[in-house]
Amino acid sequence: MTLNFTVDITGTTGMRTGEWADGEEFLILPDQRMKREEALARVRLCDPASVAADGAGPTPPRPAPHGDGGTLRQVTVAEVEERMSHRSGEPHPVLVLSGPDEARLCVVRPGKPGVAEPGVFDVTDEDGAPLGRIEHRPSRPGRRAYWRIVPGEGPALTGYRGSIAGWAGFVLTYPLWLLFFFGSLLVTLLSLGTVTELLVWGAPRRVAWHRRGARPLTGTALDFRYMRSGYRWRPELLDHRLAYAQASLHYFHKMHKD
Repeated sequence: MTLNFTVDITGTTGMRTGEWADGEEFLILPDQRMKREEALARVRLCDPASVAADGAGPTPPRPAPHGDGGTLRQVTVAEVEERMSHRSGEPHPVLVLSGPDEARLCVVRPGKPGVAEPGVFDVTDEDGAPLGRIEHRPSRPGRRAYWRIVPGEGPALTGYRGSIAGWAGFVLTYPLWLLFFFGSLLVTLLSLGTVTELLVWGAPRRVAWHRRGARPLTGTALDFRYMRSGYRWRPELLDHRLAYAQASLHYFHKMHKD
């Protein structure tokens, strides 16, 4: 059985500043058409110092409400920019995942505290017991970037950025797309900006997590497709907490690092 879900930010602060804010939230939604009130889980970005070291204890409180409608206070762009002016190389946040009933699902903590882009993340359950580990390696010359989920039990699941076929197509069609891009740029310049149909194109971004030797279709535990901006997940192959944790890290990286 395959289920679909997507990750969506609850505000626009991170999108406009490129930096994360303490208290910023993501939602795990069944699909892109569902209401926010029907979210499967809520993901909160927290300052590492604000979360108990053992991962236990209550979920960190939400920002104080304002007005009489009980609306959550949104972190403003000015607040984030002020913090950016005082801090550089900001450490990666802790991700606290809660269910629809506000009960904690799991905590995703950087394996190496105090760094902006750690390569390892420890995932613990609501009681602080280890659930697994998530690893991330950026791309290098001749090597694709990848994410790896290492559950407490069972084989590791590795997801490389882009398939072999996708990267082959990218390399073969690169000169053609480059020609189209400069052509559209020339049209924009000649029309003095009245026509701005710039072609948007990039390297493959699909990520499919599966264990070594698994079948391409039935053996994929988690699958992200850029054009669909969502995730396909097989519950029998991956615990929902690890699936949500990996999707949240992947989404955070796309929003704040890419």
